[in-house]
Amino acid sequence: MIHIADIMAYSLAKEIKNGEIFLQGLSSPLPMLAAHIAKKFLAPDATYINVADSIDPDTQKLPASTADVLLTHRPVAFSDLYSAFDLAQRGKLGMIFLGAAQVDKYGNTNLSVIGDYHKPKVRLPGGAASSFLCAIAQRTVLWLTNQSNKIFVDKVDFITGQGYLSGGDSRKNSCLSGAGPAKIVTNLAVYDFEPVTKNMRLFSLHPGVSIEKVKENTGFELIIGQNIPITEEPPAEILEFINKIDPDGVRKSGVNDIRLEKH
Repeated sequence: MIHIADIMAYSLAKEIKNGEIFLQGLSSPLPMLAAHIAKKFLAPDATYINVADSIDPDTQKLPASTADVLLTHRPVAFSDLYSAFDLAQRGKLGMIFLGAAQVDKYGNTNLSVIGDYHKPKVRLPGGAASSFLCAIAQRTVLWLTNQSNKIFVDKVDFITGQGYLSGGDSRKNSCLSGAGPAKIVTNLAVYDFEPVTKNMRLFSLHPGVSIEKVKENTGFELIIGQNIPITEEPPAEILEFINKIDPDGVRKSGVNDIRLEKH
């Protein structure tokens, strides 16, 4: 059986546009794999920047860390991470992959605190790049390895990364220059945003996942249309590449494949 991590990585890879510049951040094994899939099969003319300070490396094996020296093997160039921020400021960073501890129905993300900001239940790592880049990157693609109704919440406890704010035209009418989140890929499904309300919308269901399972693990009302498609699985050639570049299964780390749960 194909693991959900393989489907997630392929879904993320398909969000990379040929010819654009995109950034993969820290602690991001699935976006790291997606970048290599896209460069080899889907978007060869995209420019891949990673936090190991290399551009378009010829990685032979995925490392456990997304800042590992293995991600600097035969790159076309080296570039300090701050240069990616400069690219974003100039409107030239096409896309960034981001994770989060909470995501709300308008795609706002939280990596700061759970609970009240001044007296939090949990103090999280902080926004790092997200608070800056969500505002100005051309678009963001979010990924979550274990969707639940504690992560997909009606309203985040703190906005670290800006999505569509309060929905509708609120982002468009703000000072934010980036277009906002394009897709969210989780271990259950792929989501996008309804164009007018900017409310999160179910885009596709991963194989073996039901709409009921998605609803059970979502803390707000999703927009769910008719005839929701099944998320495309990676074709054999790409699956072979995934297993070759990631023989240790780094991509599966933390990914909850609910199809394997005992009932």
